[in-house]
Amino acid sequence: MSAKPGYAVGVVWSAVNAAAGVLLPFVLFIFFARHLTPADVGTIMFASAIAEIVKAFGLPGLYEALLQQPRLYQPTALAVLLVTGMALLIVYIGVIAGLGHLMPNVGAHEWLLDLLGLRIVCDLATIQPQAALAQSLAYGRLAGRSIVANLGAGLVGIAVTVYGEPFLGLTAYLAGQSVLIFVTTATGADALVRPRFVRIHMAAMAREAFAASVVRLVAAVNNYLDQIILASSISSLVLAYFNLAKRVEMTFITASSSFSGILFQPTFSIQAPDARTAALRRSLAVIGLICGVPCVFFVVNAQTIVMLGFGSAWLPAATVASVLAVSGFIRALGSVHGALLSVSGYNRQLMWVTTVSAISGIAIVVVGAAFGLVAVAVGLAIKNASIVAWMARLTRGSLPDPSWIYLRDIVSPVIVMAVAGAGISALVRTQLVPDGLTVLAASGIATAITGLICFGPTIVPLYRSRTRIPAAQF
Repeated sequence: MSAKPGYAVGVVWSAVNAAAGVLLPFVLFIFFARHLTPADVGTIMFASAIAEIVKAFGLPGLYEALLQQPRLYQPTALAVLLVTGMALLIVYIGVIAGLGHLMPNVGAHEWLLDLLGLRIVCDLATIQPQAALAQSLAYGRLAGRSIVANLGAGLVGIAVTVYGEPFLGLTAYLAGQSVLIFVTTATGADALVRPRFVRIHMAAMAREAFAASVVRLVAAVNNYLDQIILASSISSLVLAYFNLAKRVEMTFITASSSFSGILFQPTFSIQAPDARTAALRRSLAVIGLICGVPCVFFVVNAQTIVMLGFGSAWLPAATVASVLAVSGFIRALGSVHGALLSVSGYNRQLMWVTTVSAISGIAIVVVGAAFGLVAVAVGLAIKNASIVAWMARLTRGSLPDPSWIYLRDIVSPVIVMAVAGAGISALVRTQLVPDGLTVLAASGIATAITGLICFGPTIVPLYRSRTRIPAAQF
């Protein structure tokens, strides 16, 4: 039997996947934002948010259930996912048709927005082959698919935009991502099985699948419902600013999801309980480095980044984007605890946590909308910090004294990075070269080096010393 790849390999491939899933889409989003009006971007992202919430009703929690079951359960899961995916595609098209009569921007582009429904079918169908790859710890395959999907869909979207149809270009890019993700996940290595429903297999997976699906539904609500709610109370222009801020927040969620799906969940699922304390601290440090560094960098330089990247028309979004960047980093840290809970038989507890998170998030958006976008963003960030504290308490069996560990291993390094990044930025701007790109480069280097110094000692010795952590032999 061939040896399983080590944790370090998983970190590398997770980082590659996160870069493909975050940097490429963000660069492409800048491209489309410069070719579309903020109102058109807001319309497309509004429809995409609806698709993501509709998709969450398709029992996506079968992924977590499959990670805890042998391969013979996978044909049943795929059959269920395909049926629900097609049914929900019809629901999505109906919702868009209904909204087209109420919202002029949606009605004007109804047929194009229907293309985003492909994300529902393809993303749900991808769950089964992705679970098969995760069980075999196929880090490279899991990471490579994001690179291919983003590059391929991005090229199509750019070509359509250059041809003179930027609205269709952005829509084709978003839909093409999911299509190519499915193709690259399902082809080769016998990952995709033939769908066949077996009642007893579904019964065995039902409890975990339902609980995990509720968790994913609530996550979708957390990620997207605020945009839908705000769409009814603010203008398309202001909604576009909030969409930009949400895009910043979602970069951290996407990155953490990459590490959860490729590294954390598969590792925790086959790991001995007595090895999880060190592994949980190491995983938090990985997220602290991967997400903490860009979060600090963005917050310190938000005005310059938005101005250079998106143009002066988007400057009003800089402040709310900074707050949601912090919120995204907080949620990324919570994803580590969620990854452990989801594969340890605690999906029901996780379901209640995420349900409370979603309900309170909706309340914050509804109440805070009257006070402005910044008030909404601050409220969401505080709520997310409270939820992460709750999740950390649920994993206290693997992470004793989480308050002290967070203060020492997360909060203190973030403060040090912020001081270093802001200090170098101010020094370069006032004493050396005031050029925006030079300031960003200096601040980014200072933040990254400080992050490596702060988080490196927690990450490197643990995955190098295989005799101290049995789980590192995977």
